[in-house]
Amino acid sequence: MQAKIDVKKAVEIAIEFAEHIYGGEKEESPLQAKRVEEVDFLEEKNRWLITLGWNDTAFKEIPSAEMAGAKSKIPRTFKVFHIDAELGEVIKMETKEH
Repeated sequence: MQAKIDVKKAVEIAIEFAEHIYGGEKEESPLQAKRVEEVDFLEEKNRWLITLGWNDTAFKEIPSAEMAGAKSKIPRTFKVFHIDAELGEVIKMETKEH
């Protein structure tokens, strides 16, 4: 079984899916500081695994920490998208713990 879509197309599909799921029909991306974290191909399943990471936009700085000069690290969300390499469709999305 051969992949019909290449890795570049698989990444595009994963990003479009994530933006649609988490942002609806907004004009700009709801995924802040998004980045491709990992890419893998499961030959036996003819499936691309694309891991994306982005800043958690629900995170709010605690005012007292900011006034004290503390810098808190913005949490990131990591999701793995399983994409059928023949059909070019997301068939599964899962959370990846980092």
